[in-house]
Amino acid sequence: MAPKYKLLSLYGLLLTALLSGCALPTRVDKPNMPALSPAALAGTEWVAFAIDGVPEVTTPKPRLHWVSADQVTGTGGCNSFRGSALLGGGTLRLGPLASTGRACLSMPGSQEDLYFKALELTHKARLERDQLLLLDDAGNVLARFLKAN
Repeated sequence: MAPKYKLLSLYGLLLTALLSGCALPTRVDKPNMPALSPAALAGTEWVAFAIDGVPEVTTPKPRLHWVSADQVTGTGGCNSFRGSALLGGGTLRLGPLASTGRACLSMPGSQEDLYFKALELTHKARLERDQLLLLDDAGNVLARFLKAN
């Protein structure tokens, strides 16, 4: 084979290899997401980094701790709370929640108020990568957490 044709064959092979890497997959697999179960959450603590209506979550950041499969505690930043959690069948219900009544220096509609409102409106939850998401009944994200421990 002449050198000219060897070079063209080599370019042809290289072009084929490059284009084969650009082919669209016929099926897109979802990444494995850990199952959200009461047992998986028991003993874990989460720190809020995004809350619906709060432009930037500030310190002290709200926390949510699963004491057991069906009991939660936490803090909104000033007031702490405790209550029940019912997780199953794709739903999550928090409450009733009892909180302390400290006189915090915050305005109505503050970060803590919006956090407690998000907990109250939570109807679903899911794990997405390393985040815990609390969702309303329409699937809108109310709060995002990162694992603390």
